[in-house]
Amino acid sequence: MQDKINVLPVLTWNHLGVNWAGKEFSLPEAPKEKPSEERLSVSLLPSGVERIETFPKGKNEMESGIGKAYDDYVIEDANVTCFLGVRGKTEQVIRLKSSIPGLHTAIIGDYGIYAEEESSITLLQEASAAEGGSGFTAELTRIYAEKGSLVKLIQVQDLNRFCSSWNGVAIHAEDGARVEVIRAVLGGDKVALGTKTLLKGKESSYLLNTAYFGDQTQVFDFNDTSEHWGKNTQCDMYTAGVLAGESSKTLRGTIDFKRGAAYSAGHETEEVLMLGKKVRNRTVPLILCGEEQVEGQHAATIGRLDESQIYYLCSRGLTSLQARLLLVEGRFAPVLGQIPDEKLREVLSSQIERRLKDNDTK
Repeated sequence: MQDKINVLPVLTWNHLGVNWAGKEFSLPEAPKEKPSEERLSVSLLPSGVERIETFPKGKNEMESGIGKAYDDYVIEDANVTCFLGVRGKTEQVIRLKSSIPGLHTAIIGDYGIYAEEESSITLLQEASAAEGGSGFTAELTRIYAEKGSLVKLIQVQDLNRFCSSWNGVAIHAEDGARVEVIRAVLGGDKVALGTKTLLKGKESSYLLNTAYFGDQTQVFDFNDTSEHWGKNTQCDMYTAGVLAGESSKTLRGTIDFKRGAAYSAGHETEEVLMLGKKVRNRTVPLILCGEEQVEGQHAATIGRLDESQIYYLCSRGLTSLQARLLLVEGRFAPVLGQIPDEKLREVLSSQIERRLKDNDTK
């Protein structure tokens, strides 16, 4: 598949190499195999939530941040699917886990949440691979949030280095609806992610909170866009990450105020911690304004660990490694703290600690 993915909404100079994801992210040929639920597990559903056969017609006109060509690829070739209809409020966390069980396995997952008026749902979505497993995951999650609904999507990607990953999210929010997307991205060799949110209704809101850790030769490519259409809409997009070894990352973050989105606000922040001399980081914050009465802010902090902070912590009895771990964990805390499974949090924290030790240069 040769279509460009993660395309920047407004292109800049080609020589900068940030207008779209590189050739290494070209999608592989979809395997010709029958759908198999063996690679997908879904927890028991609480009252008010049901599994529906397809995403409701008329509610699926949305596009992920990776792009329409990618969305069509997933929809047409999906070998696992899960669509949830939400009618009421539920506090129970629903878990959806895709797993690569063996060699050369493909998971193409088409998922969706249709949240009716005043409903609420929290979905924990995991992607993992068995030891020695290899292949790729290409997953698409569409969310349609009706008036006054609340949808919280927590995504944890912990694949091994023999796997590649593509993950697109498409969101439509009506009046007063709120959608939150929490992402922890640790695994995979090549990883492309893209979210696109349409804040169509007045006073709708969106939160995106991402944490990632890249080391060795991992390559991450993000393309996140929030489009404001309704009045008094709000978006907050936060990204915090660590790059070590020879890893690289590109982040395109766009806040787009459409005409008619008066009194709306959008904030975008990224913090990048670079632990290696050979890492590569590219950050492309973008604010587009088709409406005058709006507030848009973006900020990026890129650098290495503050040696004065390390010195202070060491003076309080910590070793240099313990001090560095504390500072790194602080970047992941806002995301890991949102994961409702304690064992999963511990596994991710242990992996962060191990990878920091492997990349510790002091």
